[in-house]
Amino acid sequence: MRTLALLLGGALVLVTAGCKKKTPTTIAPSASVLAPLASAPTQALALSGHGAAVVDVPAGVKRPVPILVAVLGIGDTPEEQCAMWQELVGARGFVVCPRGVPHWIQDEPDGGDAPSIASAGEALPQESAETPSTNEGDTPPEKPVAPAPKAEGAGKLHAVGFYPVDLASLDREVTAAIAGLKARFGAYVDDREPIYAGFSRGAFLGASLVAKHPDRFRRAILIEGGQSAWSAGSTSAFAKGGGQRVLFACGQQSCVGESETAASLLKDQRVETRVVLGVEGHGYKKAVKDEIKRSFDWLTDGDTRWSAN
Repeated sequence: MRTLALLLGGALVLVTAGCKKKTPTTIAPSASVLAPLASAPTQALALSGHGAAVVDVPAGVKRPVPILVAVLGIGDTPEEQCAMWQELVGARGFVVCPRGVPHWIQDEPDGGDAPSIASAGEALPQESAETPSTNEGDTPPEKPVAPAPKAEGAGKLHAVGFYPVDLASLDREVTAAIAGLKARFGAYVDDREPIYAGFSRGAFLGASLVAKHPDRFRRAILIEGGQSAWSAGSTSAFAKGGGQRVLFACGQQSCVGESETAASLLKDQRVETRVVLGVEGHGYKKAVKDEIKRSFDWLTDGDTRWSAN
């Protein structure tokens, strides 16, 4: 096994290569021909037991198209995530962005400058026995507490975005979002093997989710998070269950080192991986987004639904 460092378009791309490759399963687009999909390009999708997801709709398509599930990090919004992915996916598929639960910030009392963090539920559990990533937002805030009525002299509470709580709740919410998407758009949705894309906390939990359901999520994009969640056991489960490709997208050099370690574990199980770096810090608004766009055809190789017109 060896790691190849390639310079593509001025950006670092690391591809872990081995002696044998697992041939990607070919998925052909449906032959169904439908009337052009008439729909607003962005919609809210009500989900029972969860906050409303956001959907980017490939208006005008005449065939069933695949799904990309985009999961946010702590303090983000599904509207922001879906807007980002709409630029990358375009009319090739649906993008559905689960909301999670509200993320609360409590100001310091008496006008202090440093806010403390509170969440809308129980303290967040650690999802992996591995050492947590040092990347900002990959792991939950320490000892978050549920918002309570403001006591005299206490700092003001205000909501700042949302976050995915834990693996179990994320699993339920993603399942509900895919089912809700299919229920609303019917034959236009090809719900076979959606791509999982997670940022920060969404990537950290996403690594465990795709290892739990590799027959469902064979391909994943983990952005600035999720590297530390892989273990020998989870990589084996992902590979044996049908997992095929994982793209690690980084905005910081520290993410690259951790991703190389995870990629090596996956490659030992004959899962294809790629690590890309677009220097912009903890985010994917420009340089990292460009690297994901350049690697999207690699990620979807063999799944011709994503390239069909």
